[in-house]
Amino acid sequence: MWFYGLAQPLSEAQSEELVQLMDEFTSQWKAHGTQLAAAYRWINHQFLIIAVDEGQQQATGCSIDKSVHLLQEFGAKHGVDFFNRMLVHAQTGEGFTSYSTASLKAAIAQGLVDENTPVLNATAATLGESGSGLIPLKESWAARFL
Repeated sequence: MWFYGLAQPLSEAQSEELVQLMDEFTSQWKAHGTQLAAAYRWINHQFLIIAVDEGQQQATGCSIDKSVHLLQEFGAKHGVDFFNRMLVHAQTGEGFTSYSTASLKAAIAQGLVDENTPVLNATAATLGESGSGLIPLKESWAARFL
């Protein structure tokens, strides 16, 4: 499983383009000529999760590179970065706020975010490991900023 989070949501038109691109990509994604059992979720116009059932066919370095290049090209076209791993995506009310490390430190100091604030589990390697998709900030990689 791979998680990609954007700093800001895409527009409706950009989201539609990404969904079409991902539909086409996952339906044709192969490793060593064998179709991958792949799926994706596009959440809140901002978060992309791609998963492969490796019980059927393992993703390979080349097949993973294809997904990375696809998102790099889309990102370059639309001026967005799917690969900023330093963002923390905190659940705030009905939506999410994405924080850089500096803005997260400020939000903690202001009391907007605390150790129990739910954040997206962006480091889970499998769907099972991701659970509900949310973990408390204190259990995330960004706990060091508390």
